[in-house]
Amino acid sequence: MLAATACKVSTDLSRNIAIEVAAPDSLEEYDTLVPHARVLTGHGDSAVTAVFWFSPDTVFAVDSATGRTVVTHTGLTGRLVARGGGLVSNPVAIRTLAAADTVFPAGPTLDTVDIAGPTTLDSLSDSLKIEIADTVTVSAGGNPIVPLAGRPVVYTIVHPTALGPVTLVTRDTAHAVVTTDTAVSNGSGIAFVKVRLLAPDTIPDSVVVVAIARRAVLDTVPGSRDTVPGSPDTFFVRFRGVAVADTLRATSPIVDTAHLSAIPPDSLSDSLSVEVGDTVAATGAIRPLAGRAVVFAITSPTTPGPVTLVTSDTAHALVTTDTVTTDVRGIAAVRLRLIAGPAPASVEVTASAKRGVSARLPGSPVKFTVRFTS
Repeated sequence: MLAATACKVSTDLSRNIAIEVAAPDSLEEYDTLVPHARVLTGHGDSAVTAVFWFSPDTVFAVDSATGRTVVTHTGLTGRLVARGGGLVSNPVAIRTLAAADTVFPAGPTLDTVDIAGPTTLDSLSDSLKIEIADTVTVSAGGNPIVPLAGRPVVYTIVHPTALGPVTLVTRDTAHAVVTTDTAVSNGSGIAFVKVRLLAPDTIPDSVVVVAIARRAVLDTVPGSRDTVPGSPDTFFVRFRGVAVADTLRATSPIVDTAHLSAIPPDSLSDSLSVEVGDTVAATGAIRPLAGRAVVFAITSPTTPGPVTLVTSDTAHALVTTDTVTTDVRGIAAVRLRLIAGPAPASVEVTASAKRGVSARLPGSPVKFTVRFTS
């Protein structure tokens, strides 16, 4: 809220000496602003004096008796002035905003996050995104949705109702327990939060988050709505327990030789394959894990080309780093292809995997060497 005060110097403390005005600094189209003002005496008391309102601008229309103000031109700044008791207040600057008349999810409303007991694979959900916008009339081919920046969206966890084990975050590094948070829309009109699991040993069946976009004037005015049409939107986040990946090992020879003199010439190496697994405590056996990401990278030569990583025997595009997901056998694999120029004496390739978003798996990285010979 902004306050503007006009003062008059007087030694008679019973006289009116100031007008105090309070009003928001912005007003949306189709909303109504009702400002507040009081005339003050030299004692600091409120005088029983009528206050009237006006604006020297044409940005909005003002009812002189009540001060009720509505927007007539958006995207501008107008001034609101009060007068009473022989005084005129300083003007209050008010920005006029386009109406936020629609809000909708800007991404999936259901997200599943894989976690693994006390060791999280990824304790953060994807962004729960809301777009807030103004709909306008446009000619054929135009976009009737105009994104609005700087608009608040209130997110609230409605399930589970107990405090924790989840929280809302607007930064990936945040861990404080927050069950209600306000995000502000960016230049694309999108506001978002994420859900973080704080206590992975207590996994809720699901987390339900409600998002509500509010109008610029939060006071409920008769005949107006304090929420944007389309609110509230509901998001669902599920945390799914999965086995802990605790080992990465090669399942193919770590040294390979490709013979360029073969008939026909062989420019492809054998598969460079690794397995991601979970060690069974009772037997020590490795249980293969599907759907885990393995990053393969050419580390030597450091200059891109003349070799590339391929996951298809027909591929020829230059790729020096590639992420491959393990199959049902827990195996991820690539091959090396010679694509241009003289063959290097040898090529070094590493395969790396992480447990979640940070911890590198034991055995990672696995190093492969491929030699090309004539």
